Amino acid sequence: MLTGERRIKLLETIENKQFISVSQLSEIFKVHETTIRRDLDELESQGLVVRIHGGVVPASIKQDEPVFEDRATEKITEKIRIGKYAAKFINSGEAVILDSGTTTLQIAKTLNEMSHLQDVTIITNDVNIASVLRSNRTITTIVTGGTLFHDSYMLNGQIANESLQQFSVDKAFIATPALNIEKGLTHFNELLITTKRNMIAAAAKKIVVTDHTKIGRRALYTFLPINKIDLLITDDQTDIKLIEEMYKNGIKRIESI
Repeated sequence: MLTGERRIKLLETIENKQFISVSQLSEIFKVHETTIRRDLDELESQGLVVRIHGGVVPASIKQDEPVFEDRATEKITEKIRIGKYAAKFINSGEAVILDSGTTTLQIAKTLNEMSHLQDVTIITNDVNIASVLRSNRTITTIVTGGTLFHDSYMLNGQIANESLQQFSVDKAFIATPALNIEKGLTHFNELLITTKRNMIAAAAKKIVVTDHTKIGRRALYTFLPINKIDLLITDDQTDIKLIEEMYKNGIKRIESI
């Protein structure tokens, strides 16, 4: 196989697998690992793949997330609209998890405007959400505890996970940096997905809140398959073709507002 042909097939394999090691590629293409590394160097120089610890991923996979201050103002109109709509799904007497995020923060702000709600419990791993709800006497706010991530005001780690494992709630509102229409919710950081999975496991109903820019993206780690999403709330700029594909792949309900 010629070098150019091999590199084309190499890229196709990486795109299909989403993550693969150098040794696996060496075995598939029957060439030495040194040759594979040279091929990967060339593909990376063209911006087609990204080398990470243990292997390689397609460049299309989201690798990181902006700091809170940048995310808080990005698509803010859409996030406010999503937050106001999502808050309507919270009823008096319910226990609800609000995942850390700038869209879930808008849900918390809307709850402060809903004076008819009584006896609601909000569990969160987000310092900003807890701060927004601090004066709301009709809501009991439980903060998970955990290690503070300074760029996002998120609490995570073992303490957060052990706390979440104690709960059984009506609904969890989950944020994501990337919603892959085939895989479901994905994340770039493996250290954060355990907390998200514990939130999901604690909830009878899983509701995803995200704006249209996150839909169709993918990150390395899947933490909620698309057919396990009970409801996706997004904005009306979401591509109708992506919506149709998500329904084909098993998502239960989508609200574009």
